[in-house]
Amino acid sequence: MTRGARNPADRLPELRLKVRVHGRHPWFYRKMVQKPGTPLPAGTPALVRDRDGRLVGTGFYNPRAELALRLFAGEAVADVPAHFVAALRAAVALREETLQLPKVTDAYRLVHAEADGFPGLVLDKLGTAFVAQVASLGMLQQLEPLGEWLLRRYPGSRLVLLQDKDWAEREGMDRLPRPAGVATTVREHGLVYAVEAGAGHKTGFFADQRDNRRLVRQLARGRAVLDLCCNSGGFALNAAAGGAAKVVAADLDESMVAATRANAGQNRLPVQAVHGDAFDLLRQAEIGAHDLVILDPPKWVHHQDELEAGLQRYADLNRLAFEKVARAGLVVSCSCSGSVSEERFLRMLRDAAAAAGRDVRVLHLRGAGADHPVALECPETRYLKVAALQVR
Repeated sequence: MTRGARNPADRLPELRLKVRVHGRHPWFYRKMVQKPGTPLPAGTPALVRDRDGRLVGTGFYNPRAELALRLFAGEAVADVPAHFVAALRAAVALREETLQLPKVTDAYRLVHAEADGFPGLVLDKLGTAFVAQVASLGMLQQLEPLGEWLLRRYPGSRLVLLQDKDWAEREGMDRLPRPAGVATTVREHGLVYAVEAGAGHKTGFFADQRDNRRLVRQLARGRAVLDLCCNSGGFALNAAAGGAAKVVAADLDESMVAATRANAGQNRLPVQAVHGDAFDLLRQAEIGAHDLVILDPPKWVHHQDELEAGLQRYADLNRLAFEKVARAGLVVSCSCSGSVSEERFLRMLRDAAAAAGRDVRVLHLRGAGADHPVALECPETRYLKVAALQVR
């Protein structure tokens, strides 16, 4: 990690856009930015003016990337490292004072990228560990004072830094070695989970599904539940805690099956964890054997050029669930692919229902918890779609 330079705003280099700026979206692509007269190092903070000379804000410039400019403030920033420390302090206050998340969990997102004014950075608190995943060279260069602040604020905690592989290539970042996971324990709504922070999928624990796991607990009483792509068993454990008649959890990753079994045992909950492919398990299932099916597949659409193929895969999985779930049963369907809009997600569900010949109605349409806020000017900060559906 490299400490960012402490430059007063009047010494920051200036960039001029080729376009007038009417909205507040923080992203500008290379074709929208004039080349500076003096070349700037990748990741440099700069003041930004639009074509008419109006100050737009302060952002990171990276001429290596197609997404060449990412704003982090709508005004001139005098001290960039101090700005981000203050922004981190505000982000923590939102989660811990306004949302009061520590009352129900010690696993939550402290920084949600552009929604909190941190371009390309997510930061999760997982028990006593903090996992940062960085997708911006400019933000990478500002991490040291943020880590120092976290260690002062949470003495004895451990920090893990991950890179988003796709964005590292796009941004021209030197590749960092994948760190070893940090063993920690997470509590949430009365349940405990063993977590390898920084290992496995995303940052090691899906804090974004916290409220949706709680919903499944409410829906599961007396039902036969099938949790597919179960990861470490969050939905399955909540279904069992909610009084489900039977819970089967499955994942293609054998380490996640083992984690689910361990978490179920630690919480003394009756969950059967099995290794298997979600498509195969649904094809093999008897019609009506389950009256609550949970689909939480991995990110199948990473880029726009994967959209159609990914949507077809989502549609096929949901069609199978609709065909096999009991009459008047429930399907909780999720997509964490940010490139899939809510409109396309719902259209996919509609097409899958038609292909299955079932009438489906939406009971709940949800996203991530409030610790993953959505910036209205940057809709890309909303990525998770969750639909609780009744199938007739």
